[in-house]
Amino acid sequence: MLIGFGVWLRFQDDLLIAVALICPMVGLCAVSSIRRHAVWAVCAVIAGIAATEWRMNAVAAPVLADAWRGDVAGRVRVVDAAISGAPRLTLDHVSMAGIARVPLRVRVSIRRGGALPRIGDLVRVSAVLDAPRGAAEPGGYDFSRQAYFDRLGAVGYAVGRVETEPVAGDALPLALRIDRVRGAIAAALRAQIEGPEGAIAAALTVGDRSGIPAETRDALRDSGLAHLLAISGLHVGLLGGLVYWVVRLVLAVPPQLSERFAIRKVAAGCALVAVAVYLVMSGAGVATQRAFIMAAVALCAIMIDRAAVTMRGLAVAATIILVFRPESLFEAGFQMSFAAVAALVAGYDATRDFWRERAQRHGIVARLVTGFLATTMTSLLAGLATAPFAAYHFNRLVIWGLPANLLATPLMGVWIMPCIILAAILVPLGLEGMALIVLGIGIRFILAVATWFGGLDGAVAGVMAASPLVLFGVVFGGLWLVIWRGPVRFAGLLPVLAGLALWTGGERPDLFIARDAALIAGRGEDGQIWVSRRRAEKYAAQTWLRRDGEARPDRNSAYKRREWSCTARRCRGWTGDDWRIVYLRKGEARPEDCLDKMVLIAPHLTSDPASGCLFLGRDRVAGASGMTVTFPPKVVPTVRRAQSWAKKTAAAFDHPE
Repeated sequence: MLIGFGVWLRFQDDLLIAVALICPMVGLCAVSSIRRHAVWAVCAVIAGIAATEWRMNAVAAPVLADAWRGDVAGRVRVVDAAISGAPRLTLDHVSMAGIARVPLRVRVSIRRGGALPRIGDLVRVSAVLDAPRGAAEPGGYDFSRQAYFDRLGAVGYAVGRVETEPVAGDALPLALRIDRVRGAIAAALRAQIEGPEGAIAAALTVGDRSGIPAETRDALRDSGLAHLLAISGLHVGLLGGLVYWVVRLVLAVPPQLSERFAIRKVAAGCALVAVAVYLVMSGAGVATQRAFIMAAVALCAIMIDRAAVTMRGLAVAATIILVFRPESLFEAGFQMSFAAVAALVAGYDATRDFWRERAQRHGIVARLVTGFLATTMTSLLAGLATAPFAAYHFNRLVIWGLPANLLATPLMGVWIMPCIILAAILVPLGLEGMALIVLGIGIRFILAVATWFGGLDGAVAGVMAASPLVLFGVVFGGLWLVIWRGPVRFAGLLPVLAGLALWTGGERPDLFIARDAALIAGRGEDGQIWVSRRRAEKYAAQTWLRRDGEARPDRNSAYKRREWSCTARRCRGWTGDDWRIVYLRKGEARPEDCLDKMVLIAPHLTSDPASGCLFLGRDRVAGASGMTVTFPPKVVPTVRRAQSWAKKTAAAFDHPE
């Protein structure tokens, strides 16, 4: 936890905040009664800061300064699909004419149809590129930060045909050869299992989610089953557990082996090898890396005669991840996975006597009841632990997630994963077809569950965006609940309730401005957001509506309720407590454009009209990935800007490549 605190401090721009928070901890070192603990605490915080500094310096790479159009060439590193379904290529070994500091990696969306290049092939395409964009509004998701740690310096779209130069597999590095094999496996699964079931089989086996239709993604997301698509703790844990118990059962049959060898340690070693292979073949995504580390800690604990799943083991896994990938602290997957595991460890520890008593009951009915109770408790604890993070990051709560998971999740352990393992074993014999047929049937059932629950009225509830302070209260209280034992643990409910109270009392901005003022949105008299244009800045519009609490953002409806009109030179609209908006497209401002309770947006002007309006000219609009304005009653309006984290940080770590 303290290492994570140090990571958070390093990511803050205001050093005064960091100093103000560290100084009291240093002061505690002078108190003899708690000196040893305070020293360790300070060392942990410093370790988090140092790990973040090292990581940011190690991955620093050029970021495209301005929008660019031309021919880009490179080697295909990743072939996947955007949310819209359009195929896209991630290139390394990039060359771009006229660019002094070429990005190390570039991602280009290409036109649908036609043959896609393979991983490792050389391509050339005419494209429009720009730097990875920052948050659409302050506090929103900042894609540029993720891109920075992925060393992705430009993103864009192709405007011409992709020219491909095939490269033989034996000329590629080992990592790219493995990725080619993964691509071939995904294509084979989609060919042998028709429909979305084949695409999901590819996602579960090798981590390739590019072929999953949008409606299938929506159904899984709205039913609370989207976590089944990401190869994470559930999949790695099921695979490791299955291999562990199967190997242990096989070795226990001959009495000579069970008497001479510690078969549980051998089984743990085999399971560790299996999850390592799964890590490599699934593409070693960030979520899979986290799951592998957690599984490896548990399996190694078995091999050294320690408890497999404990809070200490969880802390070791978190420490390893934060030291080597400190940016994970801000990822929803990291927060949700560790919250779920911590809740499960604490929950089952608190009810240990109950489960021991249940384990002593024999008979098929008793065991079925025990299994149902365990599944229900697991889904309930994991759902409650991850719900605040889902609401904070995605602004939505799934209402029917518990019953959907009770029906679908057990199938992963008793049907889906065994079929995947069996198919992998039978591939060398050419007999994997039957296993794949059974696998497709299991996936079809999961999709039926997702479609049913995701299609119910009110299946998803929108949640308004909250400040980080809200999440801090919930996290602090949650950690208190799972770490402490006895009645004192329930004191953690106080910060949780305080955080939830702050959540309900949050205030949203009245005016939203996309980068370069390409899209403007305001708030109507009914409190709903309207947008000024139908098609421009789709991502920004979706983000504003989603963070405003709309469960299923509909920008077309937002456009229809606009309070906005335009002429050749200027646009006018209304928002927030009768404030008038004037957007000046070109030319100079007129006196009537800048009066009391007016906002003048003019990205091409630098001189302030010096009247009674709020002026947002080039100095404030340029360089912002998004802006918001709030109009509190009888108070000066509050203007907030979001900037690209990648551009700002890359400039600080400006290393020549």
